[in-house]
Amino acid sequence: MVAKFEYLASRSSTALLRLGEAARVADALRGGGLAVLPTETGYMLAALATDEPAILRAFQVKGRDVANTMHIACSSLEMARDVARITPTAAGLLGELTPGPITVVVNQTPRLPSRLVTVNGTVGIRVPDHPATLQIIDSVGLPITATSLNRAGEPPSSIDRHDLELLDWPAESVVYVVEDDNAIRYTSPSTLVRVTGPDLEILRAGPITESAIRAVRATASGL
Repeated sequence: MVAKFEYLASRSSTALLRLGEAARVADALRGGGLAVLPTETGYMLAALATDEPAILRAFQVKGRDVANTMHIACSSLEMARDVARITPTAAGLLGELTPGPITVVVNQTPRLPSRLVTVNGTVGIRVPDHPATLQIIDSVGLPITATSLNRAGEPPSSIDRHDLELLDWPAESVVYVVEDDNAIRYTSPSTLVRVTGPDLEILRAGPITESAIRAVRATASGL
């Protein structure tokens, strides 16, 4: 039996889900399930980022090499601090530029697996700019994977049922899909910046410019 997709629409006035809907999605994720959630750069495939079997299911859906680690999504600085070592520079970037299209690579804590969502002791932290997605992460109480909805190496997939069925979902699973096409405001992935050392390094250009990032760093450093 193929996966069953349960579509939920965020409310037009607030972009939030009803509390019961958010709770159902959060319960599914805590139970090892998968979900499709909207962000400002496209739909993302979510799995509980502290649950290796769940993360492996996300890799399976995408047909992605497990050596190609996934970033994670948090709903607050407090959540990020639980799973990563947030330096003053990282705190400044996350505090001033998120929710928004930037992923900040920092050193991890032991709360995360040593693979799949981490590499060489580091993790990429993302705070998506969508109320329903943050609502769900907050309800889960733990980070989730922040990886694009697509087959590895291919363009982003739509949330049309036919397109979703082309991906390799676990059999007989129920996958919640939160719809909000108006959420997508950028055509490129998030800016990727590493701040594990004394200076920052732009690993991937994106919607947030290097000049904006360095301006925040200068303020955080008191320069």
